[in-house]
Amino acid sequence: MEQHMIELQILSTPDCPPCEIAMRIAQKLQGEFPDLSIEKIDMIEHPEVSVQYRIFSAPGVVINGKLEFVGAPKEKQLREKLRQIVTSAGA
Repeated sequence: MEQHMIELQILSTPDCPPCEIAMRIAQKLQGEFPDLSIEKIDMIEHPEVSVQYRIFSAPGVVINGKLEFVGAPKEKQLREKLRQIVTSAGA
């Protein structure tokens, strides 16, 4: 069975408590989704990311190149989105 990596990016800014919450939730869910890779991107250091996704407040959660959440998602919301992606990739 072919493995499908899920690339999750947390678009963040320095001193952003909701960004840290989003990162902790993503890291927690890594145990349930072993093919999940997580990258934190600082929108101040990389302003092109803000332009690319048209997001100007942090955090943003990008999954496989698509902006899925603006603001820190609840754990349940992120889990459901990841399950949808895994299910559709396996179909």
